[in-house]
Amino acid sequence: MSCLANKSPETRDRSMEAVRRYLGNENILYLSSGRAALWLYLKTVSTLRPWKKEVVVPAYTCPSIVSAVLKAGLTPVLCDNNLEDLGFLPDELEIKIGERTLAVIVVHLYGIPVKIDQIQRLCRENDTFLVEDAAQAFGNTFPETRDMKLGLAGDAGFFSFGRGKPISILHGGILTLKSNEFYTKAVNLYERMNGGSPIQGVNYFLSLGLYCLFSHPRLYWLPQRIPSLNLGGTVFKPEFDTTRGISMAFALAGEMLVSIEKDKEARADNSRWYSDNLKGYQLAGIRLVRDYPYLRYPLLMNDVDLRNVILERLMAKGTGATSSYPNPLNELPKLSEVLADGREYKNAKKISASIVTLPVHSGVTESDRENIMRVIRQVSHEN
Repeated sequence: MSCLANKSPETRDRSMEAVRRYLGNENILYLSSGRAALWLYLKTVSTLRPWKKEVVVPAYTCPSIVSAVLKAGLTPVLCDNNLEDLGFLPDELEIKIGERTLAVIVVHLYGIPVKIDQIQRLCRENDTFLVEDAAQAFGNTFPETRDMKLGLAGDAGFFSFGRGKPISILHGGILTLKSNEFYTKAVNLYERMNGGSPIQGVNYFLSLGLYCLFSHPRLYWLPQRIPSLNLGGTVFKPEFDTTRGISMAFALAGEMLVSIEKDKEARADNSRWYSDNLKGYQLAGIRLVRDYPYLRYPLLMNDVDLRNVILERLMAKGTGATSSYPNPLNELPKLSEVLADGREYKNAKKISASIVTLPVHSGVTESDRENIMRVIRQVSHEN
């Protein structure tokens, strides 16, 4: 398999240039993961605003964000989601941003482009850094412009090459910075970080082979049947690797850029099909662009009990459907005490209870889509 071929330093350097050209940003650093990239940025800017200790994050999102915030010695502050693009609830965000707010992290969850104009204004008014979590949105653009990529509109953005991402190679992440000054400061810290060791390279080589096997579209069902593999789960991990990343992995990521646009076309086509065939099942309020290349198609169902039955049957048939994150961040094990603030985040709770994410990757066939739709119709008619 070509993905396991040895990658030279020259290939790595070419990959770095290819990624810079693709994103249209010279200020790029490669790290061991997306959360390591976020950690590096927060560590960098926290030295410039030492009195600012808080970072605002969505109440419903990947717990890896909280890992990075805590590891940077900062305090995560939750803000409820809206049901339109799963970003922040605007009125609540205005209340949550204050004089101690160092950064606000906008999350383009499932590749959904979050409207950020108002958030940018709030950040400017409060001397707060705007960070875009584009871990699930590499290559996607804002629909209004089509030429501005997600992850490049804020002061910084980060991407992930972990499992299930647009470029999925099991390892690595990218930090992008808008300011040359802050890029230079980040490089100073970056150069003091350890690089990937030879042992890490060998382990990555072996892990990637296993991952390539299980990530084949026809085997997506297997991790769900073997929980001990934990190939499809996301859990809160307070400790994580903060190295500069394995060169072999980044070289591979650069080579995979040649197929990203073709993959986006496939995801957009599958998303269009779901949008046309799932009318009436989607929770009122969510705003989805009909032919947008989402990473996964988010279906928010009106009836929670119906959703649970549909999800159970879809997972039993190995369709690749998931429930995504099971709870708001403040209700996750190991985080409930850390994030306890006495609040209930109603929209985050509604999203976690009603969401089903459907596969849109290039391996999804017309038959796969029809099978998913057949299950949804059957269960709906039974109930």
